Amino acid sequence: MPLLTLYPGNVYWVDSNGGGGSKGTFAHPVATLAEAEALLTTDNGDIICIKPGHAETLTATVDFDLSGFAIVGLGFGDNRPTFTNGTTENDDVFDFAGDDIVVYNIKCKEAASDPGGDSVWFNVSGDFFHIENCYIELGAYMLSFLTHDTTDKTHLEVIGNTIVGVAAGPDVGVKFEQRHSYCHIANNKWLFDASAGVDTGIIVFASGSGQDHLMEHEFVSGLADGNVYQLQTNTDQTGLVSDVRIFGADMTDHMGTTPASGLAFYNVVGFQPGKQTLCTTGA
Repeated sequence: MPLLTLYPGNVYWVDSNGGGGSKGTFAHPVATLAEAEALLTTDNGDIICIKPGHAETLTATVDFDLSGFAIVGLGFGDNRPTFTNGTTENDDVFDFAGDDIVVYNIKCKEAASDPGGDSVWFNVSGDFFHIENCYIELGAYMLSFLTHDTTDKTHLEVIGNTIVGVAAGPDVGVKFEQRHSYCHIANNKWLFDASAGVDTGIIVFASGSGQDHLMEHEFVSGLADGNVYQLQTNTDQTGLVSDVRIFGADMTDHMGTTPASGLAFYNVVGFQPGKQTLCTTGA
């Protein structure tokens, strides 16, 4: 497993089915993700392994203050570890303050009731955060997938995830609240047919001029009239948007806007039902 080379520290196991140990061993796993977090050592290359079928309703934000670790879910489809937001006051479900973190193969389910705020699944503050192969539900209560809230950070990587709108109300996919550079967003599926699109945008740069972004090989479906993809930028950004396919109600809206000195677009194609002519940016 290549991850063991990148993160060669201790391995801690989580399992809601038979968990309850205090050391997080395979035979005696801890029962919750928060218990596993308490066992980590910063920059030690530790791995939290979550067993297939693990199911957990989170009633408070899980705070990760350390750096240099990975969270790996085992299983496939509905058998992968599943987290449901059960908070009542917290805006973030998972909060990552450190650097050099990987999250891989977990499922995040829409809250069953109103958590009492503009809820975000992942709030990130550090450099080199990588999230891959996760299944994320957004809707009336879980409004955003991921926010990055700290200025002058780099290398956010969002790779190969499936983000699904399950009810009307999603606001943002990924939001950069401060200046960020070298982000890589690729091979994600953004499926918003059941939620009638998103309110603000899928990729939003809200503040600060970032550089050298790469957004590529993305698939988007279900955008409503007026919705935009990752092309909604409020400040100058540089980088490349390449090989993106967008299905929605109005292909002229979905491309969004960008400052003149901003992103370059190559092979970005918008598809609109009933329209034979496609809107293509680049060659």
